[in-house]
Amino acid sequence: MLVGSSRADDAAVFRLSEDEALVATLDFFTPIVDDPYTYGAVAAANSLSDVYAMGGEPLFALAIAAFPEDGKTLPLLADVIAGAADKAKEAGICIIGGHTVKDREPKFGLSVTGKVHPGRIWHNGCAKTGDVIVLTKPIGTGVATTAIKWGICPKPTEDAVVASMTRLSAGAARAGREAGISTATDVTGFGLIGHLLEVLDGSGLTAELHHAEVPVFPGVRELMGRKRMGPPVGDRAFPGARWLHRRFGQPPIPGGARENMAHQFTRVRFPPMFPSEEGLLLADPQTSGGLLMFVPEDRAGVLCDALRREGEGAWRIGRTHAGGEIDVQRVTVI
Repeated sequence: MLVGSSRADDAAVFRLSEDEALVATLDFFTPIVDDPYTYGAVAAANSLSDVYAMGGEPLFALAIAAFPEDGKTLPLLADVIAGAADKAKEAGICIIGGHTVKDREPKFGLSVTGKVHPGRIWHNGCAKTGDVIVLTKPIGTGVATTAIKWGICPKPTEDAVVASMTRLSAGAARAGREAGISTATDVTGFGLIGHLLEVLDGSGLTAELHHAEVPVFPGVRELMGRKRMGPPVGDRAFPGARWLHRRFGQPPIPGGARENMAHQFTRVRFPPMFPSEEGLLLADPQTSGGLLMFVPEDRAGVLCDALRREGEGAWRIGRTHAGGEIDVQRVTVI
């Protein structure tokens, strides 16, 4: 075993020989969009992302599904699997098996096996002092998908978020290999700050995060200022509904963002009067988020150029610094 669970890496790695190792990962979740085909495609892209984040290439996948056995929902599973199969085909692999169980709430995902050279694994613990931190996708999917569930997400925002969540990080991984990076992670359930902290902890570093450079999906900040009662009340029109929403409603901020903030933000130094909504965005749990890549200053331009050639985003959002004796606060937002 070359990589296990000790440093919160994105996947496990098992050596087969001097020049080949297997990458193994598993991820699944409940529906975050209404369309079953899109749900399957997002779930597949999200699962594949862990292999790309280790510097690997996927080989094959197994599906895992939990679905209610009723005449209305069960037939949708075929569309979910079709979406996942098409996304796997785009990645150059097949879904070659899997397992299903009965459950009241649908869940779907993939167990993906990939390959990587043992000497070219992107560990969470290999970032270096002075590395430029590059992000390949905007943040805000947690807020947007919550708003989609509530039926209040503007169509342009929904389209942008779905397009991002279904986009593979294969091109970003190719760009990372071209630039010769040694560390990357994908931004998922722990949010941008959480996954940045995992790398800093593993590497013994601190970092500055340039808040103004962090990309956010269009319309997400506006959604954070929109109060509404959640389902089922929020879906009903009745006299006094607008007053009720304004008085007792909440913005579509997922509970995971607040949980992330509670656990992570004692380790973050914010500027004075930093808006709490912006802090929640940095903690927003992402689905099929971008890769967070760490590259030496003299290779940062090479990486960003390679990412753009692959059609990926390339936002320089910060820089790493020596850890020194700092044990508590590892990230400074500027």
